[in-house]
Amino acid sequence: MFRMDVSGLIPKNMENRGLLILKDNLRFIEDILSHRRIPKEGLPEDKIRLLLKFFSLMDTDKDPKVIRIGEREGRCVSKIQEELVSGFCHGIGRSGNLIDPQPKAPGASAMYNLTNSMLTSFLRNLGLKVHGIGLPVATGLSLSLCLNAVRRMYNSNVVIYPYAAHKSPIKGVYLVGFRMRLVETKLYGDAVKVDVDDIEDAIVHEIDMGNNPCILSTLTFFPPRESDDIVEIGKICKEYNIPHIVNGAYALQNRYYIEKLRKAFKYRVDAVVSSSDKNLLTPIGGGIVYSKDKDFLREVSLSYPGRACATPIVNILISLLSLGMKRYLELMEEQRRCRDLLEELLNNLVEKTESKVLNINNPISLAVTVNSDPVEIAGKLYNLRVTGPRGVRSTDKFATCYLHKYPYDYIVINAAIGVRDKDIIAVVEKLEDVLLRR
Repeated sequence: MFRMDVSGLIPKNMENRGLLILKDNLRFIEDILSHRRIPKEGLPEDKIRLLLKFFSLMDTDKDPKVIRIGEREGRCVSKIQEELVSGFCHGIGRSGNLIDPQPKAPGASAMYNLTNSMLTSFLRNLGLKVHGIGLPVATGLSLSLCLNAVRRMYNSNVVIYPYAAHKSPIKGVYLVGFRMRLVETKLYGDAVKVDVDDIEDAIVHEIDMGNNPCILSTLTFFPPRESDDIVEIGKICKEYNIPHIVNGAYALQNRYYIEKLRKAFKYRVDAVVSSSDKNLLTPIGGGIVYSKDKDFLREVSLSYPGRACATPIVNILISLLSLGMKRYLELMEEQRRCRDLLEELLNNLVEKTESKVLNINNPISLAVTVNSDPVEIAGKLYNLRVTGPRGVRSTDKFATCYLHKYPYDYIVINAAIGVRDKDIIAVVEKLEDVLLRR
């Protein structure tokens, strides 16, 4: 790449030895750029910083001879600002297309394309034969971009939404200007879910009305709402030739969800949206969109207005490089064990508290009924420095995702990727203290 001439500064034998060490220490950059896949083993932080520095030095604001006369030239008041974006002051994308190379940002453009290549290899290592791109926005706005792509490609004008009480996708639908048709949930034992026949009826009704519907289904959610049957929905969408977007916010951390996606992709799934922070342990602000159709991903990119901050994409790349595939698979296994431990401990707890663990099919979260105000209980847990549990009253139609009165008050506890055994043990102990103290 460049010749480091140290001849005459040290003896020849030491020069050869030093250059050999330097070459070996820099070989990881050559390996990453040639393979463009998530590494098997994670990289140390000093090497990741070096790679980011290598890319950022390619951008024009780092040119020591540049004459900057534009209105957008990567000027920063403080060095802290430059550090916060890892040196990529020009951001990513162009006004017309997020994934297009930016002339002022050769390094950021290369970094973004490398990230997308690594994301694709990561997804394929999980068993999903798809292409992936990182987006500089979180789940709700990522869904908006996907829905806008659906409008551009298929002239869709109404979203059929199997009801899930999550504000982000609902706002995402309205932001794009679609009309929403809700399909109500039903109660099956403890579980709240949407009947696939009702979804098909909604599709037929909208088509008969002269509309072009699309489906926004939900794969990952809190109990008692169970996953939509995305495989059967995919079959229906294929039969009626209508687009299907899946909200899989935290789908990549568990084999149960991945297997559902793998099967659904055999039928009709135009794209899935997952969160970078929920799956790849990044700060909040990044989305992952994946599809079998590269043209659809390009339409998603074309839907983004303007350039974007590079930081969410850098965070995705850092996670992929830091974890490596081996460590990620280990974290998935650890998540599964923690979920099993949580179920065991909650079953022990309900024997003491005259409550029950709700019978909900969910590989991440569990819900336990309570005999007093669940919101108050969740507040006490928060004051005990426990973050994450949700307290839901039976009358809260939004939170239960059920438009009638749900049979129970309950607390939801998660065992998501990154959680540890000691966290699970501690939260159940604190929940027991709160419940028995009453």
